[in-house]
Amino acid sequence: MSQITIVEAFADLEDCRRRAGMRHQQSLCLALFPLAVAAGNRGFIAIGDWLKAYHDELLELFKPEKTRLPSYSTIRRTLLRIDQQRYSACLSRFFGIDPIQSETIAVDGKVLRGSYEAINDDADVDSHPAIMLVSAYIVERGLILNPYEVDSKTNEITALPAFIKDMALKGVVFAFDAISTQKKTAQVIVDSGNDYIGALKGNQSGLLEAVQANFKSIQTHESNNVGHGPVEKRTVSISNQLDNIPEVPGIKTVIRVISPREVHRANIIEPSVEIRFYVSSLIETAEEFAKRIRGYWGVENKVHYVRDVTQGEDASRVRTKPLVQIWAIARNFARSHIPRLWIS
Repeated sequence: MSQITIVEAFADLEDCRRRAGMRHQQSLCLALFPLAVAAGNRGFIAIGDWLKAYHDELLELFKPEKTRLPSYSTIRRTLLRIDQQRYSACLSRFFGIDPIQSETIAVDGKVLRGSYEAINDDADVDSHPAIMLVSAYIVERGLILNPYEVDSKTNEITALPAFIKDMALKGVVFAFDAISTQKKTAQVIVDSGNDYIGALKGNQSGLLEAVQANFKSIQTHESNNVGHGPVEKRTVSISNQLDNIPEVPGIKTVIRVISPREVHRANIIEPSVEIRFYVSSLIETAEEFAKRIRGYWGVENKVHYVRDVTQGEDASRVRTKPLVQIWAIARNFARSHIPRLWIS
């Protein structure tokens, strides 16, 4: 078989398949799967059609033994025996994804809505909960790290500290939404040698009210964003005066973002103003905070939106573990690394 780099990425992964009747190398099956996902296939039957449509091209590229490609069912059975964390680690090493010091890691949980499984045919019985994964997105380079599964008996709040410890990163900046702005999470991040930017909303009402009442701007940065209809002006102000603000581990800066917007619809201009607050363990300029916060929202519109709309993740009815997680992992990597999948 041709020594394609992505095939070599899985060469050291233990093969747990039965030896009897084995016709295809495990590494070939695992390499074809992310390529098929990157090509836009949303299910295993679609992968089978893709293998038939590009049969000659794939044979020429991979040069498999006995000039045979695995079927979609063979690929599926192979994936069923794979540990999703090890599979993800192989892809991560293949793409060489290592966060650089001071980069922003946007983290956010996403429910795979189609992954729930009914316990039985009784309509009155609650279904098995859908799987939630925490996604990590490197803002500055648009790369995606290994996802982390949230235990169905817990939630994103308790999962994020475990996720941060598992990543074992140092010197990066974690950015997250209001649900994860918790003292425990902030403490874990500071103790691990990293920094954070956390949004504030009603779930931290005491902290939010104190920040609103005592915010005194020391520096401001303005920017204009135009695209796809809305015209948005952002004014980012920072304050290092923390008097009368409840203690949060490592807090050094409070940030306020004012976004007056003009949305044009059918020759009618609809104005609106949104004010958001953040807390951070960093000391930076207002302009630097503006870039990090603006980039944080990429986890929503450049990761989750693409996976749902372009790749059809929420519509997927793949429900068998670990196939659900492996499909999500493949979509993640395909989303940000498609150009590199064919490097040999």
